[in-house]
Amino acid sequence: MKFLALLALLFISASAEKSRFDNYRVYSVTVENYQQLQAIQYLEEHSDAYNIFESPHLNADTEILVPPHKFSDFEELTENLGMKAKLIINNYQELIDEEIKPSRTPRVDAQYDWVSYKNLTEIYAWLDEMAAQYSSVASVRNIGTTHEGRPIRLFTISKKSGNRGIFVEANIHAREWISSATATYLINELLTSQDPDIVDIATNIDWYIITNVNPDGLVWTWESNRNWRKTRAPVSALCFGVDVNRNFAYNWLTPDETGNLGASTTPCTDTYAGTSPLSENEAKAVESVFANNIGKFDVFLSFHSYGHYMLHPWGHTRGHSVDYDLQFAVGNAFRAAVQAVNGINYAVGPSNTVLYATSGTTPDHAYGQYGIKLSYTIEMRGNGNYGNYGFVLPPEFILPNAEEVVAGLIGLVNSARTYGYLRN
Repeated sequence: MKFLALLALLFISASAEKSRFDNYRVYSVTVENYQQLQAIQYLEEHSDAYNIFESPHLNADTEILVPPHKFSDFEELTENLGMKAKLIINNYQELIDEEIKPSRTPRVDAQYDWVSYKNLTEIYAWLDEMAAQYSSVASVRNIGTTHEGRPIRLFTISKKSGNRGIFVEANIHAREWISSATATYLINELLTSQDPDIVDIATNIDWYIITNVNPDGLVWTWESNRNWRKTRAPVSALCFGVDVNRNFAYNWLTPDETGNLGASTTPCTDTYAGTSPLSENEAKAVESVFANNIGKFDVFLSFHSYGHYMLHPWGHTRGHSVDYDLQFAVGNAFRAAVQAVNGINYAVGPSNTVLYATSGTTPDHAYGQYGIKLSYTIEMRGNGNYGNYGFVLPPEFILPNAEEVVAGLIGLVNSARTYGYLRN
């Protein structure tokens, strides 16, 4: 035991140095057969050189971060397996440097804005300021504490009694900075905008928003490894973190019809589901919002990046939910409203068939456990005709993305109302 503790301590010390990704490349790889799938799965579970952005799935694309010393090995692997690999990012570190450059530039005023990404301290300070400034309708409170002792905070807006509610979570995956940036923009619009459509949804709906479900992970992305996804709780002698978006109780680690778990039981992988459902403090915090507000919410939204997807249940099965038609119609209204802003087109449909198998996710839990029929994962900008950036979306896209999402939410609300939801 002493040896394992010492080993873990040494590993933590070595990992504390900030990771750099100079000349690392990102490839989009199409997995077309079982042999290719097994090869990528083996890399995901056994290689610390490659980083698989999302777990590979048959007949789907996955992005792989490849270090310079593995270029030739990766080329040989893809050639031997007949695998299609497209280079989409030539130098990952350049994107990271550009992403945080505005945050390093001193500004004359310290006013919060959406032209640069904010760290956790800045976000939390702003939430406090907004809650104080709009104390008659807004509040912020701690709903849990992370493994490293950071608060998980819930921001609420209620402008009149009797409203139905929308629950939004963001930044459950640490590296998806655009998700919390968009969540703070949404809060700002709901409290300050004079646009009649935004005033409507701000006045006639109660909003519950967690801007940062995974505070420890976010801090780690700023201070140590920009590409980190999970929490920072130790899960083995050498590995850290659980994917909170695989840790919820409803159909936790449930395989679909193809046998795909939609998560991992291996602690070192990015989609590790934890030792049991709701084992993680972050998942328990989100769960407390559901459990303490049963019957309150008509809509649940999980903000993510990337890929332009509006995903609804189910993730654990290829079969349609009993509310498929409703979920698709309201999701399609979101898609149409987003596209009307800047032409960005979202794909709409069930997580399992439109993207890939998942289990233990928040939207499926919201729908299956709590009956919130309009539960969605929104995968925002990252790659498109505006460029290939993945999780490291340049700050000049914060505002366009946020404006699109808010427009999409207006479309979603208007559609949901035609079906009898979000009405007082």
